[in-house]
Amino acid sequence: MVAISACLFPKWLPDLSKHGNNKTPCSLIFERGKKMGTKTVRLIIAFMLLFSGALFAAKTTIKGYAPGAENLEVRLYKWDDYISFREVLLAHTIVDSTGHFNFTLDVYDKQVIMGFFRIMDFTSPEIYIPASKTYQLEFEKFDYKDPNRIYVPLLSSVSLKYTLKNNDSTDINSLIGKYNYDMSNFLMKLSGMHEGMQAKSIMRPPKAKIDSFSTAMNAKYKSVNNDFFKIYYSYSIANLQLTTYAHSKKYLFDEFLYKRPIFYDNISYMDFFSNYFTDFIYGVSKKIPPFDIKLNVNIKTNLAGLIDSLGKDTLLRNEQLREAVLLLNIRDWYTSITFEQDSLIKILRTYSKTTKFDLQGRIAENLAFMLTRYKSGAMLPKFEFKSIDDLVFTNDSLINKYTYLVFFTTWSHACLSELKVIEQLQENWSDSIRFVAVSMDREPLKLYYFLQENKFSFPFYNFNGNYEVAEQLNIRTYPHCMLLGKDGSIINYCTPIPSEGVVELFEKVAGKKVVTTQGFKVGQ
Repeated sequence: MVAISACLFPKWLPDLSKHGNNKTPCSLIFERGKKMGTKTVRLIIAFMLLFSGALFAAKTTIKGYAPGAENLEVRLYKWDDYISFREVLLAHTIVDSTGHFNFTLDVYDKQVIMGFFRIMDFTSPEIYIPASKTYQLEFEKFDYKDPNRIYVPLLSSVSLKYTLKNNDSTDINSLIGKYNYDMSNFLMKLSGMHEGMQAKSIMRPPKAKIDSFSTAMNAKYKSVNNDFFKIYYSYSIANLQLTTYAHSKKYLFDEFLYKRPIFYDNISYMDFFSNYFTDFIYGVSKKIPPFDIKLNVNIKTNLAGLIDSLGKDTLLRNEQLREAVLLLNIRDWYTSITFEQDSLIKILRTYSKTTKFDLQGRIAENLAFMLTRYKSGAMLPKFEFKSIDDLVFTNDSLINKYTYLVFFTTWSHACLSELKVIEQLQENWSDSIRFVAVSMDREPLKLYYFLQENKFSFPFYNFNGNYEVAEQLNIRTYPHCMLLGKDGSIINYCTPIPSEGVVELFEKVAGKKVVTTQGFKVGQ
């Protein structure tokens, strides 16, 4: 029988590990060679029943109303973890003709999922979803096809606002909303700002006032029986204390990290964790030799040696904490010239297969995916683009030829100029490179009118309203060009635009040709 670690319990609950000889209840019950009496058996049964609730999922229902979104798809996402921030689609459905939709989710007891909605490419603020709840949610009326938004690119910052119609004061969304309001007011009062003012420089709040705010919040929410919320506001205040230097890092470590669990699913905890340990291994720690880190990453690619090196800092003596900090730091090392990217990815993939901490193994997998999804050799997500004649272009259409893929908008003059350069490029390169343009306009009909006014000899498609693919491609500026291999894999995710040096890349990949376009050499 595996002993239940005290790290499963929040600080404000009794530390069940503090029995004689430092044994947990389970280890006391199952000591080898001792006969179990009736009372012990009853205790075992009660103990197992107590924790079995965490193993079973309950149903949570979201009944939504989205006026203006009739017949559009509404999608509910979450972040799979708060280190990689990989998005996971939880549910999706079509809004009916009256503007209504329903989601039913499996949520484990004591679990709280932080999710967010998307309709088309517009995103809502977060919603906290506990087990065994029914929410009635209403979005503000919104014109999803407003022609005045033609110049707002996909994945814009336009937010979908909503209200929860039936949540009470004890609901996690109400609690977090009230606390965030208190925190915002506290910070504005200290800075002399008021609501509606533009944020300027905010002076560092005095330690005494931060401590007073912490005391006030503890008193205000003392009677709240919600562990997720207590973790949320406690670590939010800890994060404020950290970023304003109101308390020493040693104090904060002892108070909020030492012998505490890692609350992976609580965004407030993970914000504090990330701020505390950012650049900790290679930059902050004075006890971990930088040479050891570079040696075990760049030269040996030795995960075991790397983890052992981290143990030289007493703050990282805890094995689980040490490995979580390593994952966080690897994420940031990936964009540093100090470390070899391929070595970091190899370490992540090795770690994901060998760690005994399943959740951290998944974080490593997510990091490896997020860091390499646009790297040379990666495959594009599954897509299906459509032409104005209903011809389809899919991943299978990419084989047997290099593909220069151009994502554009019909209203952009810069896009039109580059498309005209492509028209001349393809006359010289079409035998070895396939040229394809994909309109990212929300309204497919715009491509029809665009092609009525502008004639090209290479194929054009619309992204076909597949907002999931748009999200996965993560294209935010246009034109955006990619060069793909003969198997559809990425050669260059962010290729030079046609008028600025793409010919050199073509020559490197497909062989040298002489290409000129109306008086200037493409690439000069």
